[in-house]
Amino acid sequence: MVEKPLISTVVSPLLLLLLAAGGVAAADLEPVPAASQEAPAAAEKDGAADAPAGTVTNEEQPADETLPATMEQPPAVGIEPPPPAAEEPAAQPPVEGAPLPEDERQVEVLEQKGGSLGYNFVFGDDYRGRALEYGFLKSSRNGGLFYRHMEKDTNLELEGFYLNENDYHADLLMDYKGDYRLHLRTESLYHNLDRELLFPQRFETGRTDDRTSLAEYRPVQDPVANYGVSVVQDRADFRYRLHNFPLHVNLGYWRYVKEGTIQQRFADTAFEGATNFIYAQRRGVDQQVQEGRVGLDSHLGPVDLVYDFKVRYFEDRLPTPVDFYQERHRFNGADDFTGGTRQHNENPDSSFFSHTIKLHTSLAGGLVGSGSYSFEQRENLSELTDTTGARHMKSYLQNAAGDLIYTPSREYSFAVKYRRQEIDHNKRDPLNNTAFADPVIAAKAPIETTRDLVTGTISYRPTLHLALVGEYRGDFLSRNNVTDLPTEMTWGLPESTSTHTGSLSAYYRPVKGLRTSATYSYASADHPAYGASFQTRHEAKLLATYTLNNRWGLTSHAIFRRDQNDEVRKYLVNYPFEPLSFSLAPITSRSTNSENANIGAWWVPFRGLTVGANYSYLHQEVEQGVFFTGVVVGSEAASQFSSRSHVYGVNANYTLSEKSDLAVAAQQIRSSAAFTPSDTSFSLTSSTDGIKEITAQNTVITSLSARGEYRFTSALSTTLEYTFNDYNELKSAYQSYSGTVHAIVAALAAKW
Repeated sequence: MVEKPLISTVVSPLLLLLLAAGGVAAADLEPVPAASQEAPAAAEKDGAADAPAGTVTNEEQPADETLPATMEQPPAVGIEPPPPAAEEPAAQPPVEGAPLPEDERQVEVLEQKGGSLGYNFVFGDDYRGRALEYGFLKSSRNGGLFYRHMEKDTNLELEGFYLNENDYHADLLMDYKGDYRLHLRTESLYHNLDRELLFPQRFETGRTDDRTSLAEYRPVQDPVANYGVSVVQDRADFRYRLHNFPLHVNLGYWRYVKEGTIQQRFADTAFEGATNFIYAQRRGVDQQVQEGRVGLDSHLGPVDLVYDFKVRYFEDRLPTPVDFYQERHRFNGADDFTGGTRQHNENPDSSFFSHTIKLHTSLAGGLVGSGSYSFEQRENLSELTDTTGARHMKSYLQNAAGDLIYTPSREYSFAVKYRRQEIDHNKRDPLNNTAFADPVIAAKAPIETTRDLVTGTISYRPTLHLALVGEYRGDFLSRNNVTDLPTEMTWGLPESTSTHTGSLSAYYRPVKGLRTSATYSYASADHPAYGASFQTRHEAKLLATYTLNNRWGLTSHAIFRRDQNDEVRKYLVNYPFEPLSFSLAPITSRSTNSENANIGAWWVPFRGLTVGANYSYLHQEVEQGVFFTGVVVGSEAASQFSSRSHVYGVNANYTLSEKSDLAVAAQQIRSSAAFTPSDTSFSLTSSTDGIKEITAQNTVITSLSARGEYRFTSALSTTLEYTFNDYNELKSAYQSYSGTVHAIVAALAAKW
């Protein structure tokens, strides 16, 4: 990754705005003199506005005051002056202890400011990308700042921290009487990516267009390099409320930028041809997403109305990769692909916009209703030059929802929810690619779907310590452009899939400090669409927590799931392969079992010390038949995939004195996984031997952190933090990913 100048990487557009706005606001928000604070409110003070439901306001009440005598105007010449008004009684002094009117209350101004400066030392051994997956692997200066100013009508909060050029954040929040609210935020994170290794050397195998010759497969490996991308998000939100009308205007802007380098893997291979290549290359990343949002929400008597408009644009700011491809022929020797220099692996630009309308009644009543509708359009803006027809392809999504909740009493509550989604696509132009002998490409039209989701819930609370919840969920999905057997123009999927799920939950608190819950659900689906879909599912969830006198506690939970599908459909390719046709393979089954459990405990042996420990177990096992040598009869073998993880953790926090604290934490993850097909021989030269050995993984991940803080005074302190991360692959095939990272962060902080 090419290092970027500090000013362009750290000081993103919003960060500049944050610092500028924070500096101006800090100058404008000096504490108000006491004399000014005690001045009476102006007579023309605006009254409080009615805010939409769910909005908490801090508005001042309208004052009923008469104009001062200095503002009275003399009567016009020739006009009889009006009779003097009746003398008003003198204002009574406030009763001692009675609350003052809100506009006369004295609110103490709160102002806090501070910051820190330090250095981040990062060093380690071997490959460090997995040991510290989300972190920049270079030492750097670091620092932070914060500023808070709060008074009766105005609040300002500014906070930021800089760890390195790819890891920082800043946040600014300003509020004036609840009428104007501005929120600015920028943040950046770095993600280290793997460099995958291709097969080590060339090999030869048969080819379909010439049964007497062999095809050669060659790997083209990229040089050793560290891959990673930085992700920057900038966000700006502004809300305006009409002071005398319950209406909010919301404006928003979101920017997402991804920059760095990745490993691009692609292939120039076919069943026809003498030479084939598998590539791993370095590819730059420079992508940007920008989104704008405009919204209105208002309280209109018995209902609240919300409208939201959103527009988004994705842009890949680097050119599409171009490489040389081999010429190819069909099975019968006819010309097919002309080869040459061609574009590949495009990240097409795209645009998106949506309109959303929401309507709901008061959320505080016994009967609550709500509804919403949204329309979305997504458009492909491909910039390919050798392929036409993809640009301006559009997809349309319509979503509708309606909820009705009725609570007749404390014991009972009923809810019905309905969701509907429709996905449509515009009429596609024919695809043309100049690299083929016949430039017109036959492409399958996308599937258009309609999905309806109905949920009914009944809640019963016979006592304050027991609650029972029953729920039914129906999911109905229909598709078009599908057939029982796939063709060159249609997809092999069922026309409809219906899933019915029922669940029962119990929440029980038998004694003080003990909370338990249990949930069981059963789901059944007809016509499962994919091999990984379930036909039946059993799921159970258990949770228990116990706390005694804030001295010790236990937390445990477990999730058990069993999926079964006895209608896994697979398709065989019929010979001869031109024209392409399929037939249904014998129906097979797939089963999935998973168990996840966690138990944790904490203990306070004496004041100032808290210790804790936890253990987690995660296990998944899948059994199904898999094609190995082709999509023909005799190429399938029963297979099993299993993964298992054990997570151990301990931590302690100790207050040494009023001036110093110490915290330590350690965690180790032991995980293993393997793909194990049954011992099967497909021919004299092909079998499943050795597949388990090359796919098995055994990984140990260890992390340790220690942090100490010492406060010289109430305004000055220092911190020292050490972290250790070790990633260890025990299998020799993956040991190149093992590595260790040490990081030490030292900082001096001050506040006033």
